[in-house]
Amino acid sequence: MSESDAARLIQIPIVLALDCTPAFLERCRQISAKRGILVRGCDSASAWRTAVALRPLAIVVPEHLHERAPRQFETLAAEAGARLVVLESAQLPAHELDSHITSAVDEATRARQA
Repeated sequence: MSESDAARLIQIPIVLALDCTPAFLERCRQISAKRGILVRGCDSASAWRTAVALRPLAIVVPEHLHERAPRQFETLAAEAGARLVVLESAQLPAHELDSHITSAVDEATRARQA
Protein backbone atom coordinates (compact mmCIF):
# COMPACT_ATOMS: atom_id res chain seq x y z
CA MET A 1 0.00 0.00 0.00
CA SER A 2 1.40 3.37 -0.99
CA GLU A 3 1.50 6.40 1.31
CA SER A 4 -1.30 8.06 -0.64
CA ASP A 5 -3.46 4.93 -0.24
CA ALA A 6 -2.73 4.86 3.48
CA ALA A 7 -3.68 8.52 3.79
CA ARG A 8 -7.07 7.77 2.25
CA LEU A 9 -7.94 5.01 4.70
CA ILE A 10 -10.96 5.77 6.79
CA GLN A 11 -10.24 5.55 10.46
CA ILE A 12 -13.23 4.86 12.66
CA PRO A 13 -12.89 5.96 16.27
CA ILE A 14 -13.29 3.02 18.63
CA VAL A 15 -14.38 2.92 22.25
CA LEU A 16 -13.72 -0.19 24.30
CA ALA A 17 -16.31 -0.84 27.03
CA LEU A 18 -15.22 -3.29 29.71
CA ASP A 19 -17.54 -5.59 31.65
CA CYS A 20 -20.67 -3.64 30.78
CA THR A 21 -24.13 -5.15 30.79
CA PRO A 22 -25.66 -5.83 27.37
CA ALA A 23 -28.24 -3.08 27.97
CA PHE A 24 -25.60 -0.50 28.88
CA LEU A 25 -23.39 -1.54 25.98
CA GLU A 26 -26.33 -1.02 23.62
CA ARG A 27 -26.92 2.46 25.10
CA CYS A 28 -23.27 3.32 24.50
CA ARG A 29 -23.52 2.05 20.92
CA GLN A 30 -26.67 4.02 20.14
CA ILE A 31 -25.26 7.24 21.57
CA SER A 32 -21.86 6.84 19.93
CA ALA A 33 -23.18 5.80 16.51
CA LYS A 34 -24.61 9.30 16.05
CA ARG A 35 -21.03 10.60 16.12
CA GLY A 36 -19.53 7.83 13.98
CA ILE A 37 -17.90 6.11 16.95
CA LEU A 38 -17.80 2.32 17.13
CA VAL A 39 -18.22 0.75 20.58
CA ARG A 40 -16.76 -2.68 21.22
CA GLY A 41 -17.48 -4.55 24.43
CA CYS A 42 -15.21 -7.06 26.10
CA ASP A 43 -14.57 -8.58 29.49
CA SER A 44 -11.77 -7.27 31.66
CA ALA A 45 -9.85 -10.55 31.29
CA SER A 46 -9.31 -9.90 27.57
CA ALA A 47 -8.94 -6.11 27.87
CA TRP A 48 -5.18 -5.97 27.23
CA ARG A 49 -5.30 -8.16 24.15
CA THR A 50 -8.33 -6.34 22.76
CA ALA A 51 -6.90 -2.87 23.47
CA VAL A 52 -3.64 -3.74 21.72
CA ALA A 53 -5.51 -5.07 18.69
CA LEU A 54 -8.08 -2.26 18.39
CA ARG A 55 -6.16 0.76 19.74
CA PRO A 56 -9.35 2.39 21.05
CA LEU A 57 -9.48 6.12 21.69
CA ALA A 58 -11.41 5.61 24.92
CA ILE A 59 -11.85 2.81 27.41
CA VAL A 60 -15.07 2.83 29.42
CA VAL A 61 -14.91 1.11 32.81
CA PRO A 62 -17.62 0.88 35.48
CA GLU A 63 -16.51 2.54 38.70
CA HIS A 64 -16.87 -0.64 40.77
CA LEU A 65 -14.43 -2.43 38.45
CA HIS A 66 -11.99 0.49 38.35
CA GLU A 67 -11.88 0.63 42.16
CA ARG A 68 -10.48 -2.92 42.28
CA ALA A 69 -7.38 -2.09 40.22
CA PRO A 70 -7.20 1.62 39.32
CA ARG A 71 -3.50 1.58 38.41
CA GLN A 72 -4.03 -1.37 36.05
CA PHE A 73 -6.78 0.40 34.11
CA GLU A 74 -4.84 3.67 33.96
CA THR A 75 -1.82 1.78 32.60
CA LEU A 76 -4.01 -0.03 30.08
CA ALA A 77 -5.39 3.26 28.77
CA ALA A 78 -1.93 4.83 28.61
CA GLU A 79 -0.48 1.84 26.74
CA ALA A 80 -3.35 1.93 24.24
CA GLY A 81 -3.08 5.70 23.76
CA ALA A 82 -6.66 5.95 25.00
CA ARG A 83 -8.47 8.02 27.58
CA LEU A 84 -10.01 6.22 30.53
CA VAL A 85 -13.68 6.92 31.23
CA VAL A 86 -14.75 5.73 34.67
CA LEU A 87 -18.53 5.72 34.94
CA GLU A 88 -20.16 5.82 38.34
CA SER A 89 -23.47 4.51 37.05
CA ALA A 90 -24.93 2.72 34.06
CA GLN A 91 -27.98 4.90 34.60
CA LEU A 92 -26.31 8.13 33.49
CA PRO A 93 -28.56 10.30 31.35
CA ALA A 94 -27.81 9.97 27.64
CA HIS A 95 -26.40 13.49 27.34
CA GLU A 96 -23.90 12.85 30.16
CA LEU A 97 -22.81 9.53 28.72
CA ASP A 98 -22.41 11.16 25.32
CA SER A 99 -20.35 13.96 26.85
CA HIS A 100 -18.01 11.58 28.69
CA ILE A 101 -17.39 9.42 25.61
CA THR A 102 -17.09 12.29 23.14
CA SER A 103 -14.71 14.26 25.36
CA ALA A 104 -12.46 11.24 25.83
CA VAL A 105 -12.42 10.43 22.10
CA ASP A 106 -11.69 14.05 21.17
CA GLU A 107 -8.89 14.32 23.75
CA ALA A 108 -7.24 11.07 22.63
CA THR A 109 -7.52 12.08 18.98
CA ARG A 110 -5.77 15.39 19.65
CA ALA A 111 -3.05 13.64 21.65
CA ARG A 112 -2.38 11.12 18.88
CA GLN A 113 -2.14 13.87 16.28
CA ALA A 114 0.33 15.91 18.33
